[in-house]
Amino acid sequence: MHFFLLEGGSHDLQSDKIDATSLIAASVMAAPCALALSKLVYPEVEESKFRREEGMKLTYGDAQNLIEAASTGAAISVKVVANIAANLIAFLAVLDFINAALSWLGDMVDVQGLSFQVICSYILRPVAFLMGVVWEDCPVVAELLGIKLFLNEFVAYQELSKYKQRRLAGVEEWVGDRKQWISVRAEVLTTFALCGFANFSSIGIMLGGLTSMVPQRKSDFSQIVLRALFTGACVSLVNACMAGILYVPRGAEVDCMSLLNMTLSSSSFEIYQCCREAFQR
Repeated sequence: MHFFLLEGGSHDLQSDKIDATSLIAASVMAAPCALALSKLVYPEVEESKFRREEGMKLTYGDAQNLIEAASTGAAISVKVVANIAANLIAFLAVLDFINAALSWLGDMVDVQGLSFQVICSYILRPVAFLMGVVWEDCPVVAELLGIKLFLNEFVAYQELSKYKQRRLAGVEEWVGDRKQWISVRAEVLTTFALCGFANFSSIGIMLGGLTSMVPQRKSDFSQIVLRALFTGACVSLVNACMAGILYVPRGAEVDCMSLLNMTLSSSSFEIYQCCREAFQR
C-alpha cells in the first residue's frame, strides 16, 4: 500500500486523465476498510447460523440439462436487469426533480445554479479539509464529492479530469471567484475519495438486484440500504485520509531559469509555476 501511495504523487505531466495508480491503490485498500467499517456499523452480535454445515442449504434448481438451465438463467436475469433499470430510473428522476425544484427556488431569490450538489459542496467542505486538502481547494473537492454522492463517480471523475486538463494547460488559477484547477495533492486525494459506488443511484441498483433474487427480504434490504450507503461513503473518505498521510510528491524539479530563457509558444503548468514564483520574488 505504501508503494502505491508513494507512486501516487508521481504524475505524468502529459497525461490529462485520472491517475491509474491512485485508482488501483484505492481499489485495493477498499476491501479491508469496507470489511472493518461494516463490522462497526452493523456488528454481528449473534453467532452466525452459517458457521454450521446444517445451516447451509444450496439450491441446485430443477433443470434437467444444460439447455434448460441456460433458459431458466436467462429468464431470471431479464427480471433482475429490468428491476435494476426501473429502480435506477426512479432514483435519478427523484434527484432531477429535487434539482429542478431547487433551481426554481434559486431563481426566485436570485441564486443562480442552485442544486443538491451545490448545497452539498458547502456541507462537505469540512470533510474535504479533514481529508488533508488545503482550504482554497476545498470548495472544488467538496462539489466533486457531492456530484459523486448524488449522481455517480463517473460524472465526478469526468469533472476532475477537466480540472486536471486546465492545470496542465497552464490556465490562470482563478477566474473571478471561481477556481479553475486544484493542486496535484488535491487531485490525488480526490481520486481516492471518489473511488466507490456509494451513491444514491447505487441504492436503486442494489435494491433492484437483491429484491429480484430474494423478494421475501425486500423490507430487510430497505432498512439497511441507507446504512450501507453511509458506510460505503465513509470507506472512500477513510482511504483518502490514509492517502493524505502517506502521500509524498515525487515530481521532478523544474529549472525555471532555463525554462523562462527559452522562446515559449504555449502555456503549461510548469511555465505558470515559474512565472508565479518569479512574480512573487
